[in-house]
Amino acid sequence: MKLPPINRRKFLGVAGGGALGVATSGVTVQGLSALNAAIEREEVHVPRGPEAWRLSVCSLCPAGCGLRVRTIGKRAVRIQGNPLHPVNRGGLCPRGVAGLQVLYHPDRLQAPQKNIGSREAPRWKEIAWDEAINILAQRLGDLQKRERPHSAVFISGTCGHLRQRLFQRFLSAYGSPNFFRFPPKMDGAPAAAFLQQGVTDGIAYDLEGTQYVLSFGANLLEGWGSPVSTMRAFGSWRDSSGGRRTKFVQIEPRLSPTAARADEWVAVRPGTEAALALGMAYVLITEGLLDTQFIEEHTFGFEDWKDASGRTHTGFRSLVLSEYRLNEVAAITQTPIETILRVAREFGRNRPALAIGGRAGHLGSGDLYTAMAVHSLNALVGSLEVPGGLLVRPEIPGEEELHGPGGNHLPPSAVNHEEHPLPWADVSRLPDAISSAKPYPIQVVLVHGADPVFSLPNGERYAQALRRVPFVVSFASFLNETSACADLLLPDCTDLEKWQESASPPTFEFPLVSISPPVVEPAHKTRDTADVLLAVARALGGNVSAALPESTVEEFLRGEVGKLFAAQAGYTFSSSLEETWNRMSERSGWWVPTFSTREALWEQMKEKGGWWEPTNYYGEWNRVLRTPSGRFEFYSQRLAEWAKSHPEVVKANGLQPGDDHVCLPHQPHLPDAPREFPLLLIPVEVLPLAGGQGAELPYLQQIAGHHVFEHWESWLEMNPQTAAELGLEDGEQVRVESPRGSATVRLRLYAGARPGVVHLPLGYGRTYGSAWACRGVNPMKLVAGEGKPPMETLQPTQTFVRVYRI
Repeated sequence: MKLPPINRRKFLGVAGGGALGVATSGVTVQGLSALNAAIEREEVHVPRGPEAWRLSVCSLCPAGCGLRVRTIGKRAVRIQGNPLHPVNRGGLCPRGVAGLQVLYHPDRLQAPQKNIGSREAPRWKEIAWDEAINILAQRLGDLQKRERPHSAVFISGTCGHLRQRLFQRFLSAYGSPNFFRFPPKMDGAPAAAFLQQGVTDGIAYDLEGTQYVLSFGANLLEGWGSPVSTMRAFGSWRDSSGGRRTKFVQIEPRLSPTAARADEWVAVRPGTEAALALGMAYVLITEGLLDTQFIEEHTFGFEDWKDASGRTHTGFRSLVLSEYRLNEVAAITQTPIETILRVAREFGRNRPALAIGGRAGHLGSGDLYTAMAVHSLNALVGSLEVPGGLLVRPEIPGEEELHGPGGNHLPPSAVNHEEHPLPWADVSRLPDAISSAKPYPIQVVLVHGADPVFSLPNGERYAQALRRVPFVVSFASFLNETSACADLLLPDCTDLEKWQESASPPTFEFPLVSISPPVVEPAHKTRDTADVLLAVARALGGNVSAALPESTVEEFLRGEVGKLFAAQAGYTFSSSLEETWNRMSERSGWWVPTFSTREALWEQMKEKGGWWEPTNYYGEWNRVLRTPSGRFEFYSQRLAEWAKSHPEVVKANGLQPGDDHVCLPHQPHLPDAPREFPLLLIPVEVLPLAGGQGAELPYLQQIAGHHVFEHWESWLEMNPQTAAELGLEDGEQVRVESPRGSATVRLRLYAGARPGVVHLPLGYGRTYGSAWACRGVNPMKLVAGEGKPPMETLQPTQTFVRVYRI
């Protein structure tokens, strides 16, 4: 393997994060030899100046862990966790440790650039910030004059919660409904939560308080939710000193790092997780391991029922008892009856218990009906709104601003979501809207912190569509596949160079807002995207400047903190002892905050890292069950209404209009492998490159494939039995070919892979940006993607491949 040239000047900041990372990640000394040799060749320059510790927030994944950053003079030299932050309590995953490599990376975009070439062959020219802001403001102003502001689109990727408010407020005041979040909600879990509970956000799990965890493909220890928070919970499961020990069962086809650390791994046939969940429901029902009080008082559709016309509909109990007997489920899932029976009994008898669904990347576990089947297990044992169960996090004050397009005065979205029963527009369908120019032509696309061209199965179509848009702007720190399609590159500051903020990460049970000022000055001619949009708002004037009168991000954040103060709730971050005292006080009816004014709250949040409300109020059913029936719906009435108005889609899904299967969890049909493509390809996520990000960082590249001793390049995992049948050997270069494309990759034999199934890691295979990221294979160029009814959301679907020696 040939590494790109490395010199001391380029990677002065590597050592700060690398030492801790090597100690905690299993990286070998040999793997860092090239880097160490480069460092030793030059004289080490030690920064001079006053030493300090400053707080910040990590945004390298959605968790938003709190950071403490050591600075010497004007340089940041070390990152560690903030012990007061409730999400990570001083811990960090490898991505957080790698933050210094982001700050000092030599391949960062360093100044605004204008494309003076073509979209197909871009040529970039550096320009001044004033010119860049004028170009953007003029383009947006021209659309306003032509009364077409609704033809602008904003795609917002990973960033803080309050910045999301700023971006959406900007676009709404400008006159466009087309604000999209990225990544899209491609997996079935959010859809199941909406259809069965009526909630669109805030599903959380009390992992530390549960007795039994049943994970259907959720990579709990590899980037799921909040990695550090989940790992802390995992540690508590192993601690039996308190008189209990949580059992953790991982259900997935592959022996992933999560499955290897679980108490039990159930190697289910790929795509049959719904049948397995419903088989376990069969055991719970037949053996009386149900929470009958919860089912009677808070659920709908468990028993057969009659509608207003007198027609009888199949209930969940009847469906399960008639179609998911254990012998049939065992044959479908290729899981022994004894295993299904034992795990289901354990789940029903050890309460509170949690069933957690996986992501779309695990194929079957990302399907809507699979997610509904898994979610139904929680309802069967009464694990909703109880300690140790599934919760709905209360909203942060001001959060309602993020739920809609900003008002009824706006025209309809360019991506019509009325064709499916879910309330959110799907950004993965934007290329269709651009290509068809319906309901109207898209004139401007602004992209911040997102790379849909690289990350989605329809990336090629996304790139083609963006090239048809008259004006595209990318706000990014590194050049990527999406920004390569832009007319204007406006480089964003990195985490440590700007005001940082974040809200509660996915699956975290308490409302939370983190805030921290910049740690260091920008290393290059970069600007915070929020500051850029505030400047554009002033230039546009009118409604936009009225909606965003603040001149800086700091002013905007102060205003949002004012909403927290007005709510008269919560506390600033504190030690575990103070947290315990605050909870005891609240249970006694006392709220004893440490702040009495807005300014005091602002200063304490900067000093300690943020604000949160650490008390749960269980059983607020009007808040957590917002379905048409006001109950948890085994039989989704929203799906029933949708099916009545879309009979042609129901037929296309292999069902008949009026079939109750449309509204109930069930096992989806699985296609057989075609003869010419006999192997199933399942992309997998690894923690260092979770979310498809981080490949530009050498430290993360070095530790990505430790379980197969592979680094810096993609690898193809294959079971030794399958390799022997194909005459292939470990370590050789092979060709992976699907109906969509092909790629060359190194073969690694892995006994944890299921025979007949192969795996490629996500996050590799970039073609633009850092030299460290432009290596390996992007699985999204091989997998199939389609919109599955009734979600119609683009998802990776079962993709079959053939593998052969080059």
